[in-house]
Amino acid sequence: MSKKTVTQPEAARDLSEQGQTPAAVSAGGAAAQQNGRNILLIIGREYKNHITQRSFLISTILILILVAIGACVPTIVQFFSVRTSSPTRIAVINNAGAIAGLSQAALDSYIRSALNGTDTTSHAPYAITSQTQASPESLQTQVKNGRLDILLALTRSPQGNLQFTYYTHADPSNDGNLSTIQTLAQQLNFLDSARRLGLTPSQTSSLVAPPAFSVVGTQQNQNARSGSQIVAGYVLGYLGNILIYMAVTLYGMSVAMGVAEEKGSRVMEILVNAATPFQLLAGKIIGIGAAGLTQMACIVLVGIGAILLQTPLQVALLGASNTGFLAIFTGLSIQFLLLLLLYFILGFLLYSTLFAALGALVKRQDEVRSAVQIPIILLVGGYVVSIIGITAPDATWMKVLSYFPFWTPMIVLTRIGVGTVAWWEVALTTGLMIVAVVVCTFISARIYRLGVLMYGQRPGLGQLLKLTRAN
Repeated sequence: MSKKTVTQPEAARDLSEQGQTPAAVSAGGAAAQQNGRNILLIIGREYKNHITQRSFLISTILILILVAIGACVPTIVQFFSVRTSSPTRIAVINNAGAIAGLSQAALDSYIRSALNGTDTTSHAPYAITSQTQASPESLQTQVKNGRLDILLALTRSPQGNLQFTYYTHADPSNDGNLSTIQTLAQQLNFLDSARRLGLTPSQTSSLVAPPAFSVVGTQQNQNARSGSQIVAGYVLGYLGNILIYMAVTLYGMSVAMGVAEEKGSRVMEILVNAATPFQLLAGKIIGIGAAGLTQMACIVLVGIGAILLQTPLQVALLGASNTGFLAIFTGLSIQFLLLLLLYFILGFLLYSTLFAALGALVKRQDEVRSAVQIPIILLVGGYVVSIIGITAPDATWMKVLSYFPFWTPMIVLTRIGVGTVAWWEVALTTGLMIVAVVVCTFISARIYRLGVLMYGQRPGLGQLLKLTRAN
């Protein structure tokens, strides 16, 4: 019975004619003895080829500009919202005499504090003017003409009780200021009634003092973040997912397309004489990864610098009282960007080994996209899961899936942005990704060694399995 034979690769046949055997090629011959030197040369070649491309330079500049503008978006939005939203103009006429024993100046101060809080700037919600013993007719005309938003008249009934008349240009059924003014009227009426009943200021203060109120949570690992922190986390979670998905896909495809291009142009026949397949694999992945890391590092540095500049910029434009959300956003962003850089490195190394191995199995560049469907599906799956789980970042299923190395970068970044992640989880997921990179590199290097030598042939599944088991 005849034995099944495997067609000898063309590169190996050519080298056999020159007195070299395929075994010498697969082992790398003398090239294997210059492992470090050859890998460094390939890294330098790949890195230089990518960073000197016009498309790389233009895309990097455009991304950096977008990052700088994106960091300024909260400041820009808040600046224009403050400038375009004029304060509500309100006039207060006091025809009731002394209220709660307060002087007119003290009463004006109380009203301003009740309506504007501690905001004493020109951007406060209400612009308040106060008059005493004035006729409301002219002010009512201003309300009708829209030059005045609200007129509040204070009078007393024959029994001495306070009365409030609220004039407004808006529809009373859809007036957002009505409840605020009603609350102010209730407070003034209470203070005035307490004074008329003979209560001292200390007794009045004890009546309005808030009761002891404690909140006890029954759920473990509660999210103690404020609303601003949650909003900032959602922004970072979405942007981080999109950025890492696009970066890993782009540079992973660059690895696969580069391998296919060299193989299709038969440059690989020359390269395998000077370096081993493992050296080619390692050099290409690290070189292209270094180019991607350069771009990502520039994005992170520009992003951190732009974010740090927002606080003094907002203080200069809007005042120190309007920087609360930005302070929260800044604190979350810097930590998030540094971890984004870490997970990009690990994610790229993990996926690029698969892209390189699969890219080496095709005969032409136009076959690359169909060959790399497996890593693409893994990437898309991790992206979809992280987007779905962004509303439940601390759910058990999200925690479990975050330990799957192929999905770790996107899911953990989502959990960091929106939920809570312990330091040991970051360390553990990082360790698991490193192990996965080593395992995938070992398997992909064997597949890559077969693929780069297979010209005019499509290696079967049996050949791939046999190669991965071979020593």
